[in-house]
Amino acid sequence: MKAKRVWGLVLAAAMCMAVAGCGQEAAETATTEPQYQVIGTEAEGAYDILLKNSIGQDVTGISVKTSDEEAYPANMLASDAVLKNGETAEWFYMPEEAGETEGVGEKDVALNVVYQVQITLADGTVYELSSLGMDDIDQNAELCLEDDVVFVKYTSKASGDAVSTKEQEVAAKAQKDAESQEEVASEPAPVEEVQQEAPAQQSAPAASEPQQAPVEQIPEQTTEGCLTEGGGPAFN
Repeated sequence: MKAKRVWGLVLAAAMCMAVAGCGQEAAETATTEPQYQVIGTEAEGAYDILLKNSIGQDVTGISVKTSDEEAYPANMLASDAVLKNGETAEWFYMPEEAGETEGVGEKDVALNVVYQVQITLADGTVYELSSLGMDDIDQNAELCLEDDVVFVKYTSKASGDAVSTKEQEVAAKAQKDAESQEEVASEPAPVEEVQQEAPAQQSAPAASEPQQAPVEQIPEQTTEGCLTEGGGPAFN
């Protein structure tokens, strides 16, 4: 009877140790999993992308719109949230829904939707990703900045190849700059106001001074004849 009690205590202690070991292992697993900042709202059907900031400075704003929309919606980051340089965030974005299509059924899906992303940096600079295929990103994406354009590096879900959108963004920036120059060139030049100067008043001609009449020269009288010895004229 006493032996059974001892074995019972041994088994109970062993079970407690096993339970404690499992709990510790679960806790260690939980602590080793990376904890990411969450951008957006987790929901069924939302894109789930691990977005790493490799731009070189903190990101203070992320906004997404389709190419059909004119203005960007509100910032997806909270007012006091920042995606620091070198950090990764878990980015949730609910895709734009398309109407029912043949062969799809009642479930709406995102169909041929082009997404544009506005990125605001800590220094106030704003960049734009002209076209981002979120549905082709295999979970991990990296934001980069080179040659005055922000672009994305990721692995294609469809092909498995490494993708960089840098060339695409450089071409988009060049086109936008060209369009801006054309708009400036097409604007009419400002008309300069011509200031008409009042004609200078012509002063009245000065009264001419009286001119002296030319003095007539009296011809010298000459005496004809010969002189006498006394110097006087000789009369005949």
